[in-house]
Amino acid sequence: MEESKKRERQSSSGLLKEIYQVEKCTRQMTDFADLVQFPLTEEQKMELELVLEELASICEKFKNGLGPLERQIRDVFRRIMNCRTEGLELLSKATNLE
Repeated sequence: MEESKKRERQSSSGLLKEIYQVEKCTRQMTDFADLVQFPLTEEQKMELELVLEELASICEKFKNGLGPLERQIRDVFRRIMNCRTEGLELLSKATNLE
């Protein structure tokens, strides 16, 4: 089962790779939080900083990758609303003619 998930993730495209990386970072941070004793040692601080830097990098990729998609979605939404408005106007005109 685990091997099929790995193959599936490797063959996926788009932002799915970043989603997998976020899951991995989250798992690492959760494991780290469960095992760590405060105050942190220098090694633990460095490890945590690396994970946080990776997470920040992934978030930046999300931001850059989702921006164009968000614009496309807004454009499609506007088109749908314009078509709906035009359809309602046509229906009201047809009703008024009767």
